[in-house]
Amino acid sequence: RPFERSSEEAAKRRKSLRVGIPRVLNIYSTAPFIRTYFETLGMGRSNVVFSDAMTEEMWVEGGKYGSIDPCFPSKVAQAHVHNLLFHHHSAEKKLNYIFFPILTHVPSFGEGVMDKTSCPIVAGVPDVMKAAFTKELDFFGSRGIEYLDPALTFSEMHLTARRMFETWGPRLGVTEDESDHAHKEAMHALDQFERDLQEKGRA
Repeated sequence: RPFERSSEEAAKRRKSLRVGIPRVLNIYSTAPFIRTYFETLGMGRSNVVFSDAMTEEMWVEGGKYGSIDPCFPSKVAQAHVHNLLFHHHSAEKKLNYIFFPILTHVPSFGEGVMDKTSCPIVAGVPDVMKAAFTKELDFFGSRGIEYLDPALTFSEMHLTARRMFETWGPRLGVTEDESDHAHKEAMHALDQFERDLQEKGRA
């Protein structure tokens, strides 16, 4: 059958949508996948917005929302969500979504290992952030932002392709063909990124 495409209206709408992504934890190693997925679907490069690089000032300003995680890399996630809400979202440039996926399994160069699962605390951070920023006041809803934290696994890529379509198909107005194509391009970008890391490591 022919490749099923979405409407011109949906494609035009996608160009104006903005998605915020916390620059923390395993997002560092999977960002090429995430960014390429959105850009392949027609979202503008400047509309895929990562939180700022971590600083002490950023932590002091945004690390106050009641997270009790013992792990410092997990704790700082709240400063990144705060940064997206208060520094990358405004009346002039609104974020439509904050995307912080629960990564149950992550890419790894390890071979012959039993599994490539994330630390349970790290995997659960997106849910903790959702609770922290909706406990007393829904910071997302009050700004018209939808917070999305689907569970994704980089060990079963057919499942991840399906989850990405279930999450973004209705919201971006894309067909499953378009989503699957974006997923394949995203995996290619991630592979290129990992090979580049290995080459730099050897150098």
